[in-house]
Amino acid sequence: MKRIRTGVLLAGALCALTVIPAGAVNTLDVAGAGIWATVSAVQNAMGQDGVNAAPPVQDEQSISFAGLEKTVRANNQTIQGFQKTLASIQNTNLDAQFFLQEVQYQAQYKQYKAEYDAYNDFITALGEPQDSTMQAQITMATTLRDLAAAGMNAMKQTIDGLDEAQEEAEDQLEDTYTTTKKQLDNTANQIVVGAQSAYIGIITTQEGIATLDRNLAALDRQITVVEKQVELGMASQLTLDNLRQTRRTAAAQRETLTLMQTTTENQLSLLCGNTAATTVKPTALPTVTEKQLADMNYEEDLKEAMDNSYSIWSAQDAAREASNQYEEGESSTVDAYEAAKLNLEYAKESAENTFRQIYLDVQDKKRLLEEAEAAYDTEKKNFDVDALQYERGMISQLDYLTAQDDLAAKQDAVNTAEHDLFTAYNTYDWAKRGYMAGGAA
Repeated sequence: MKRIRTGVLLAGALCALTVIPAGAVNTLDVAGAGIWATVSAVQNAMGQDGVNAAPPVQDEQSISFAGLEKTVRANNQTIQGFQKTLASIQNTNLDAQFFLQEVQYQAQYKQYKAEYDAYNDFITALGEPQDSTMQAQITMATTLRDLAAAGMNAMKQTIDGLDEAQEEAEDQLEDTYTTTKKQLDNTANQIVVGAQSAYIGIITTQEGIATLDRNLAALDRQITVVEKQVELGMASQLTLDNLRQTRRTAAAQRETLTLMQTTTENQLSLLCGNTAATTVKPTALPTVTEKQLADMNYEEDLKEAMDNSYSIWSAQDAAREASNQYEEGESSTVDAYEAAKLNLEYAKESAENTFRQIYLDVQDKKRLLEEAEAAYDTEKKNFDVDALQYERGMISQLDYLTAQDDLAAKQDAVNTAEHDLFTAYNTYDWAKRGYMAGGAA
């Protein structure tokens, strides 16, 4: 017969607090002060004293993982700001700007031309100098005429160079747009990944709460038995007190997880572009299919990841800029250029190494899932035997319920392994798209 032990129940209760992936909440830093907006809304609802007032009821929206990225990219306020920034750069009208400059330069040229003609006419009208005073006037006028001529020539060169200047400005604007878009796209990816991590964290927390609920129910059953045993002198009061304390600890942990779930749901809602009056409820996590795993090709996927890598692009851009400065004589030594080239090589090596680890992690999580499924299958056979024995009156209801809990624990292990595999595969998919968590994007 199977018996529930206090230590096992306590271990199960404590483990429920460790089911949230490391970093799942930290990635929500991209929400900025969003959570404080939620806190503020709650405090306002509590009134001036903030005592014994319930927080406002929030509207609930369900969201699937498949639709999460689209929702965040479409509605997140930070990402919307990125789009406006890019649109502002893209809509810059250089033709109009250079047309206005040409009009201004032509006006200045005409002014210099008018001054030149006036001084030239004045000199011609004076003719040959008759005395020193006239000679001084001619000298002054000649100097002013030469200055006007220099101004004319300068304006003419400027006007003649406007076409080339506009081409350079257009190239610079294109570079600015490309660089800004790369940077903002990478930041937008961080926001989306943060939302996905929050989504996975909520699902994991929900399952942790379910595990604690099952442990609490098992503790309640054991407490009832031990209370009777204490009455009969078969167990000590200390054993009963320890069980009750274990239950209180598990119940407190459940409250902590419940608060964590609510907080993360509100943070995810803000990342989705909602106000503090709305929260979101994830539905379920997708499962990784055999086809998805079979389609993984290390060499091909590595090339795609390297081609799309933001960190490699950033290092390449820095090397290009350093090369341009060196060729134009803006750098006194080649140190900056050599450093940029070394940084580029490091970025490539780092990205390849990170991708290899991500790839191997998927394989490892697949192996762990297979082990969890095998353990579940074995436990299921044991449970089927226990169920048959229970039907025939060969074991007690308590033993049967314990067998149910054992089977549920194995199912929890399968669920956890499935989620770990999905998280690893999702990280792999992001790596192919050019974003790798941990800085090797």
